[in-house]
Amino acid sequence: MGDLEAKVWRRYGNGRIYVSRGDETVGWYDLRTGRHELQVPGLAAPFWETVHAECRRLGEPAPQYLAPTNPAGPANPANPAVPAGPAKPANRAVPANPVEPAGPISDLGLTEAGAAARARAVELRTWRTRLAFLVGVRTQAANFAIGAKGERFVGGKLDKWARRKGWHVLHAVPVGRNGADIDHVLIGPFGVVTINTKTTRCKVWVAEHGMMVGGTKVNYLRNSRFEAKRTRRLLAAACGRHVPVQSVIVFVGAKGFTVKNGGPRDIAVLSDVKALRRWLRRRGRTLTPEQVAAVHAAARQPATWRPPAR
Repeated sequence: MGDLEAKVWRRYGNGRIYVSRGDETVGWYDLRTGRHELQVPGLAAPFWETVHAECRRLGEPAPQYLAPTNPAGPANPANPAVPAGPAKPANRAVPANPVEPAGPISDLGLTEAGAAARARAVELRTWRTRLAFLVGVRTQAANFAIGAKGERFVGGKLDKWARRKGWHVLHAVPVGRNGADIDHVLIGPFGVVTINTKTTRCKVWVAEHGMMVGGTKVNYLRNSRFEAKRTRRLLAAACGRHVPVQSVIVFVGAKGFTVKNGGPRDIAVLSDVKALRRWLRRRGRTLTPEQVAAVHAAARQPATWRPPAR
């Protein structure tokens, strides 16, 4: 591997191996999607040797079938170290003209469901939280881990529906500058739907202006209204036009679900993913295919959700 050096970057469930030689960047390899960029073709063999060694160290699958980000023609059969052949990221739609911007986070469409909650759970995990788990005490780390599991469940359903219907879905979308994220952003002919997943084994009670989970008041309605309002403002700024946004709260594992007087008028509060599917089937058309594509292109850009500070 000579004098090549590997550095690993991880965030929001994504990971990349950056390979350099001194101050010169040789290329990078995306651990989850298999995409890569080789900036110094003459170092292809040592580049891939370095990537393979780093994957072994991290316990990640070694590269086998990869799609170059900047393809320059078929691979040289005399040099098997250079992979060839197109590959698409799993469970994600690929844009017609993909562009790989500079910087580690370039496409929010590649983020896995529950990534932010899972990362927060890992961050909070200590020997004390492990001990609390063994004696049956719930901790903040455990709450985030449970939430991440619920988001992955709902996210998997959304991914499947999006593939069938031609919709677009983003997960764990980082918004603002204070560490907040939106669990799921669904984009289709019905407009944009921000989906907040809540995992509980308690009973849920919801009315027009309030909600209780397990007999305790929660601020889910207020937070979802703020989330939808901010999404509407940010996407309008990015697209140059009004973008219809609807907010949804969907529960996973609730043992009882009561809606008083029809529930809130501006937020869909749903008992489970089956109710979410039925609700989506009743949505009308508000965007043309061209408008859907434009909103999706804007929504997958991190800069859309984190505008410059004034």
